[in-house]
Amino acid sequence: MRTARPRTGHLSQLGARRQRAERSHARPAHAHAGAARRLDGGRRLLLARVVAAALALLGAWLPASAAHAAGTVTIADRSPKEDDGRWKLKMTINYGGAPHLAHIPMLFAFTPTVHYERALTDQSPEKPILNKIPLQNQQGINESMDVGFSDGSGKIFAITKFDFILRRDRGFEAGEYDLVIKRASDGVQMGQKQKITLQGDNAIIDRRAIVFTGEKKKKKDDKADKADKADAEKSDEPADDEAGEPASDAADAEPSSAELPPDEAPPPVSPKQGGCGCRLAPDEAAAPFALPLVALGAAVALARRRRA
Repeated sequence: MRTARPRTGHLSQLGARRQRAERSHARPAHAHAGAARRLDGGRRLLLARVVAAALALLGAWLPASAAHAAGTVTIADRSPKEDDGRWKLKMTINYGGAPHLAHIPMLFAFTPTVHYERALTDQSPEKPILNKIPLQNQQGINESMDVGFSDGSGKIFAITKFDFILRRDRGFEAGEYDLVIKRASDGVQMGQKQKITLQGDNAIIDRRAIVFTGEKKKKKDDKADKADKADAEKSDEPADDEAGEPASDAADAEPSSAELPPDEAPPPVSPKQGGCGCRLAPDEAAAPFALPLVALGAAVALARRRRA
């Protein structure tokens, strides 16, 4: 058997929607008021939290900024020129109030950031060129000075003018630096970090390539050849008349052996004899004729002895 099903069409759906709408409108007015109150309360709570966070951040930043920098420092010329190996910085320091001492010890820290190099290169071998070399993690140059805030009468002021001298013998060179000034007593920074540029001429660095050539040796050889040629030309020139006259006098003063008279001529040398090769004197040459006489006398004397 077929069961009858209720017919639900478009009209029935509209009726259901109307019933739900009527039920919602039928809610009491105090329910709507409570929802609105809860919404307003959530917004106010969120706004209060944002304001509290902002105040907390502002309160934390103000003491930090006050401890980070106190007073102000103004430099008249941040790019001074070198004068006899020195640079002068003219400063105006505002302490932010009258200091408790007439002279405040301060630390001036200069950190090099860019070095100005003057170099000779193959492209510019005669005139040096300027190379700006960036520097990182460089050790700063610290200078301690007492800054006076009083006059001759002893009155203390909050603002003073101070001249700081930088010298090459203290390690400064032409280039760019970051300057930070701090109080030596508590380390509080005076003013903000400032960038200064020291203008000047650093020592020249030769960066030209080394080339080994024999031009100098050739020049020396040419000079030696010229000197040899000059000496040869001098030797080929005829002797002067003054130089020739003494030579003729010397020839006349010393006659040859052929021109000597017979008496002054050296005795002739006897020809070499056989034997030991020794030459005998005239007395020794007569010895062979006397030997038989000596032998005869010796024989007569011996005969007489035997007879006796």
